[in-house]
Formats: sequence, C-alpha cells, structure tokens
Amino acid sequence: ESVADAPVYIFGCFQAGGGLSRSAELYAEQFEKTHPHCIRVDTSREALQTLKNPTTDGSVRFMGDIIDDCGAGTVIIHHNPPQLQWLLCRLGRRFLRHKRIVAYMVWELEDIPPLWKHALRFVDAVETPSSFSHTAIARSTHKRVSIRPHCVSSPPEVRQSYCADGILRCLFIFDMASLCSRKYPEAAIKAFASAFTPEEGRLSIKIGQHTASEQDYERLLQLAGAYPHIRIIAGWMDDAALHRLYLEHDVYLSLHRSEGYGLTIREAMLRRLYVVATAWSGNMDFMEGDLVYPVPYKLIPVDREYAVFNSVPRARWAEPDIEAAAAILRRLRTKLLSSSTFDGNAKNNSEASPTGTEV
Repeated sequence: ESVADAPVYIFGCFQAGGGLSRSAELYAEQFEKTHPHCIRVDTSREALQTLKNPTTDGSVRFMGDIIDDCGAGTVIIHHNPPQLQWLLCRLGRRFLRHKRIVAYMVWELEDIPPLWKHALRFVDAVETPSSFSHTAIARSTHKRVSIRPHCVSSPPEVRQSYCADGILRCLFIFDMASLCSRKYPEAAIKAFASAFTPEEGRLSIKIGQHTASEQDYERLLQLAGAYPHIRIIAGWMDDAALHRLYLEHDVYLSLHRSEGYGLTIREAMLRRLYVVATAWSGNMDFMEGDLVYPVPYKLIPVDREYAVFNSVPRARWAEPDIEAAAAILRRLRTKLLSSSTFDGNAKNNSEASPTGTEV
C-alpha cells in the first residue's frame, strides 16, 4: 500500500454536539476535499459525551470497527490531554504501528501544562486553530506545530437590519463544560445590565451542557433572574435552531477571559452580527472588520482553584473592562438607531472602540 493510498483516520466526538463535535466536523469536511481516503471515527462514548447527533448512514465508524486495521496511515486525534493519551492507549501499539500520529489540540493560555508537554512525546506533529494556541504549544516542543484554522462556511442567510424596533438584542453562547469562569458570562451580564434598560436591550445566553456544573448554572440563573431583559437558554439545539438563534440578534457579546479560537464569535461574524468581544487570545486572528468592537482588558493571574490551569506557572488570562464594554454597547445602539437597514459601506469601527492592545 502506497503512502498516497494509506487511510487517514480522524478521531473526534462527531456525534456529541457542541464545540467538540463542531471542531472535528469542520476539520473532517475540509480535509476530505483533498484526501479521498478519510475515515471518521467517533469517540463520543470514550469521551463520556452524550450522543446528540447519532449517525446511522455509515459515514462514521467507531473504535471497535478500526482497531484491527494494521499498516500505514495517519491518525488525527481531536482531543486534548489527558484524553489524547488515553485514546492512544485504547488504540494500542498494533493499530498505531507504522502510522503517523497528529494531535489537533487547542489551548487558551500562554503556556501549556506539564501533562500536555508529556503528551507531545507520543505524537509526530500537532495542529491547532489559532496563532495564540500555536505559540503556547510550539514553545514546548521541537516537533512541527501547524496552524489549521476552522474553515467555517458562510451561512445561507445573514443579518440584514439591526435594532429596527429600538431594542438592541445581544447573544452569548458557551458550553458549561468549557469552564464557566473562562467563558465569563457574568461579565456579559454586568456590562449589558449596566448599558440598557428593558426598553433598550435584550440579552440571550445560550448554555450548552448546563449540567456539567450545576453550581455555576444555578448561580447564573440567580444572577440573570435579577434582570427582566436577560434570559438563559439551556438544552440542546441542532444547527438549524442555532442558526435561527444567531439571526434573531444584533450583537454577539463575548467578554471571555481566554479563547483557543472563538468559534461562536466567528460564526456570529459570518452572519453579520456586530461583535463586542475581549481583544485577547485566539479570536484576534480573525476579529477585524466593520462590525467588530474589541473590548480592552488587563491580564491578571488565573484563579488557582482550577486544577487544569493550576499546573501552569504564572498563568494569566484577560479581565475585560466591563465599563468599557457597556459604553461600547450604548454607542452601538445609538449608531444603529440612526438606521434600520444594514449599511454595507460602513467604515471600520477602530475610531469608536479600543484596539486589541492590552490596557
């Protein structure tokens, strides 16, 4: 079997839904355009993920289906450590022998933990979606680390008008399993509540896997419950429902502390929503243009209660300026009230909002 004919196995949570599934799916769709011998292998059960998109058409295989496939090939695994190491152990030497191993990893801080550095010993190369994540990983290995951004397709519909009834509608989407403190929905709530009355704005916060942290979820419900113009949306949505949710809003508001890439920010931009987001980490690779309002920040030590970050010496992440974000939202509403239709010739907003420089 020639190298060109050798199969490429793409391992990921294809049936789980959420960010993990979306990342693997986008990668596979792009990779399959140039590599005809791709095999998608679902790892949702191995990663203890609930199946949201069960596949019955044979397009996705499972670990048990391929474990006896010996010989040459490439293995691309869409899992961070320690799941990466665990999956390699499950696959075993017999399957992995003569195969090139590529880890698709995403990290949100300036350096990676020791457990990640240990994982790099077992792979031949690493791919990651952003220059921020690339810098963090590449400084800990001499192996090849490549940037492969998520190739998100343009949607069939985009936002055409804004704030038509005088109400600015803002949206934030995050997965509770991705660490609530990093996604920082509290900052979005505080900025929005400071900016608008119920007659001026609405904020929707869509939470995936809300049961991943019942304590954080209950705390957010209590916080949002103090404001009649803020709603929490929990539960599963398919791609069509999520697309409709985006288009029901004018602004995507993400006052995160760090992003490995920022997939929902990118999806909102492609739908022509205005974006008000923290000007730090992975999203700064693509967050530019006439609809973008970066939010200034300062770098602070990471809360040491989180074990995954606790092992990183001098770990930092962003603390977005909530007052600045509220001021941006107010200015944006004032601007949009002057026109009920989309102006495709709008100029870049750099003069109206801070740049991506730390303050």
